[in-house]
Amino acid sequence: MQLIYKIEFNTTNLYFKHIIEDLIKEANINGVCKQYKGFILIILEETAQNIESFFALLEKKLPVSIFIGNSYVVESYDESLEELEDFEIKQNLSLLTNEAIKEIIEENNIDFLNDILKITKGEVSRFETHNGLKDIFLPNKDLREEFENKGYEVKLLITDTSKLDEIFELNIKDFQLLCSIERPLVKLKFKMFKNANKEFSSTNFIYAKIPDDKETVLFARALKEQGINYVLYVNDEVYQDGLKVTYTKDQNIIVCGDKGLFPKYDFIAKKKFNSSKEYFLENGGVYKAILAQTAKRLIPTIGVYFSLNAKNSSISINIPTKGIKEVIAIPNIHNSIKNCFEEIMDIDEHCARLITNFSKKFPNILETEVSNNTNGFESIINMCAKVLSISNAKEFEDIALSTNLSSGIQIDMKLVNLDGVNYLDYRRIVQSIMAYKMADVDNVTLIYSFYESLSEFICNYVNEIAKETKAKDVVFCGNMFANSILLSKTTKTLSKNYNIILPKEYPLDY
Repeated sequence: MQLIYKIEFNTTNLYFKHIIEDLIKEANINGVCKQYKGFILIILEETAQNIESFFALLEKKLPVSIFIGNSYVVESYDESLEELEDFEIKQNLSLLTNEAIKEIIEENNIDFLNDILKITKGEVSRFETHNGLKDIFLPNKDLREEFENKGYEVKLLITDTSKLDEIFELNIKDFQLLCSIERPLVKLKFKMFKNANKEFSSTNFIYAKIPDDKETVLFARALKEQGINYVLYVNDEVYQDGLKVTYTKDQNIIVCGDKGLFPKYDFIAKKKFNSSKEYFLENGGVYKAILAQTAKRLIPTIGVYFSLNAKNSSISINIPTKGIKEVIAIPNIHNSIKNCFEEIMDIDEHCARLITNFSKKFPNILETEVSNNTNGFESIINMCAKVLSISNAKEFEDIALSTNLSSGIQIDMKLVNLDGVNYLDYRRIVQSIMAYKMADVDNVTLIYSFYESLSEFICNYVNEIAKETKAKDVVFCGNMFANSILLSKTTKTLSKNYNIILPKEYPLDY
């Protein structure tokens, strides 16, 4: 009998096909595996008993992937479709199946005693992996802050996955992503009191991963044998940044990163790209790249590119024959509380009075230092954070993600026209938050409301643009959409009338 099994697979990289081909050989079954854009087919010509045995083998040995969608039996397929050509481009990815991990452990015997002694004494071990050098240390607030003050992002390496639910609020999707063959970084939330001393993170969240190469597998095993279930690390000199991922109920989303994804052959551009940065720059930016990937260049399409870090966040419209027109820009502001207050005072006399009264009630705010190394939304959110006596945009966002609120209050999101350009008026946002703060509204409500109101802002202007252009497609991109509040609320509202497009094969942002 013939059986055709279809696996939705949202990348054109071929490593997963090769894993399936190895399992077909192992099962000694009459079958082939073919990969097309968007899916993989397993075609078997075998007895029912052998097919059943093969699927039992798949269930046991086929790893999870961040790119897998639904899988199901189909009656037939379009044989005129062209299979993806194998250009033999090797990703920086160790295919750590259960058998591969077992083989690594059995065939290697490396002494990590010096590294372990060093970190147990509260010091930092400089550790070389396949992807470069990492600085590793036990959870420690002082060491963590020392690295963060130098500009490093501190992440968590999990050595024993069976201990995960001891300190994290974990669901099955988080666990599946952590254990997927691509070994991405997943944002996990600490259980109450498990990060009480801030030894792991300054907030209730941290990006975490499990070992992703031979060296780290062996080191993690040695740590686990010593009862060390987690270590913190920073990338010192690495070849590629790891993939950060999140998810909706419908799909997994790559937020940023290159490891395991690039280098990559793009079948639309018909060329190889070595990094997400190279790919996006070649295509004229993230929004344009998604238009190319989804064949929307010749269709009116609204694009919302909201990035924490970029200088060019905007809401735009792609108009066939005319190109992309920016409709609303996100300003790059001065990273100064004093300047922010002065600009708010210039709005009108009511705002001037607010600044005077706010400065009297919260006299220390004006002296607050704001990071100078930020742009766009991060700078704006930093201002919102500072007037609430919160450290920065990261802490601001993580407070929002920690809450169980389902609705908030209205934060002013208005436009201001300067030199013919419509900007999101950041002054009104900060002024609105300050006014509520003066009325003793709690920080959690205000922070949650920021993302809810930003979602409403997006929805309102998408509707306005669509009325004029008849657009039915809306692209969301930029790492602001890694925020589940912003993404879920915006998607829920706009998906009723529009086709929402999120990148499946490439990251949200640089």
